[in-house]
Amino acid sequence: MIKKIKLAYKPREVFKPFHYRKERWAVAVAHRRCGKTVACINDIIRRALVENKEAGQYAYICPYLSQAKSVAWLYLLKYTEPCRNKYNASELWVELHNGSRIRLFGADNADSLRGLYLDGVVLDEYADMKPSIWGAVIRPLLADRRGWAVFIGTPKGHNQFWEIYNNASKDVDWYCKTLRASQTGLLADDELADAAKIMTQDQYLQEFECDFESAI
Repeated sequence: MIKKIKLAYKPREVFKPFHYRKERWAVAVAHRRCGKTVACINDIIRRALVENKEAGQYAYICPYLSQAKSVAWLYLLKYTEPCRNKYNASELWVELHNGSRIRLFGADNADSLRGLYLDGVVLDEYADMKPSIWGAVIRPLLADRRGWAVFIGTPKGHNQFWEIYNNASKDVDWYCKTLRASQTGLLADDELADAAKIMTQDQYLQEFECDFESAI
C-alpha cells in the first residue's frame, strides 16, 4: 500500500491538463522558462507512486547525462524527499517508498538503456537527441509493461520533434499541447518585450512562441 504523500509541488495552471491526461503518449511544445522540467519531474514521481507497479522503473532522459544532472537532479531530490527510501547520486536514481525507481539518463549514451524495461519515460528537449533513439532504443523498453512516454521541448525546425508533434496533433491517442509565452502569462509582458528587442525575430519566435517554421 502506498503511503499518502503530499508532494511539495503546486502545478501551474497551464500544466494541469498535462498532469490529468489519460493518453499513454504525450507531446508538449513549451516556451523557455515555463517550468517544464519541474512539471515533468513531478509528473513522473506522481505516476510512479499512483501506478504502484511491482519494481517500477521510470526514466528521465535529456540529450546529455551532464545536462540531466544539472537541470533535473536537484528537482528530483527535492520533490521525492517526502516519499523516498534512498538515492544514489553517482548513478542518479532515487527509490520511492513503494520500491519504484526513477533514474536520469543522457541520450548521448543511449546504449546504457538497452536491456532495461521501463514503465514510463520523459524525453526532455527531444529535438536535440538523435532521431533514432525513440524507435531503436526507447519504444521497445516500454512494450511488455505497456509503459508511457512524454516528449517535451522547444522547436528547432522540422526535425524529429516536429515529426512527433505533427503526427500527435492528428492522433486522438496522443495528448498534444503547445505552450506559447504570449498565451501562458507566465512571463511578464515587459520581459518578453525586452527579449523581442534583443533577440532576432526567428530566435524569439522559436524560443518563446514555439514556432517550428523559424529558421535559426
